[in-house]
Amino acid sequence: MKKWLERFGTYFLWWPYGLALLFLPLLVRVKVVGERPEPPCVLAVIHTGGLEPLYVAKAARFWRMPALFSVDPRYPFLRPFYWAFWRYEVRKDERAFNRRTLKKAVEYLKNKGMLMVFPEGARFWEVRLYPGAAVLAKRAGVPLIPVGLENAYVYEPGAENLPFLKGAWRVLKKTKQLRCVRVHFGEKIFPDPKLPEKEDVERMMQELAKAFRRFYQDFYGLPGPVWLREKEAE
Repeated sequence: MKKWLERFGTYFLWWPYGLALLFLPLLVRVKVVGERPEPPCVLAVIHTGGLEPLYVAKAARFWRMPALFSVDPRYPFLRPFYWAFWRYEVRKDERAFNRRTLKKAVEYLKNKGMLMVFPEGARFWEVRLYPGAAVLAKRAGVPLIPVGLENAYVYEPGAENLPFLKGAWRVLKKTKQLRCVRVHFGEKIFPDPKLPEKEDVERMMQELAKAFRRFYQDFYGLPGPVWLREKEAE
């Protein structure tokens, strides 16, 4: 009974996201550049302060694509909706919780799943990368695919401090002005089974950082985020 209620709740709460995908073409067109990905894989997506998950799900034709997500502590009421939309929550400074989340995500990937990760984290304006995407790809033994979003940048300094409804309305207005967003699927980064996890994650993150720099420089004239080793980030 509990599983049935959980499943019903997931589908019930997912409908706003489903409607958003359905009506996205009325707001902005989405075009694909590069080879459309096939599962299993991890999609490492740049952050642009807009509707990134919708663009990628639309471009990949994977309507119920899960993702790693975090919830702004100012808006805890969003948690059940985000969980229904994306399934895999991570929390700041809760390592045990995050380990369980990563374990579930790895199991999903091993069952031929496709998962979105935003390596810049929720505070993407800090322009640094976190290793979660590479860790998942390594543990699941699946390719990591950099995803760039061209003509999609709507972030403005200070926008993260706006009230929820005002911020959402700003994003919608900015998105309408874009007209067309191009989703670039980059070259696959494969884990090396011969390397230990720490060394291989380091290698994959360096490759991902290069791809992200190209995306940001080519599309927006920005330097892009940097990959900091764990010790350097402390």
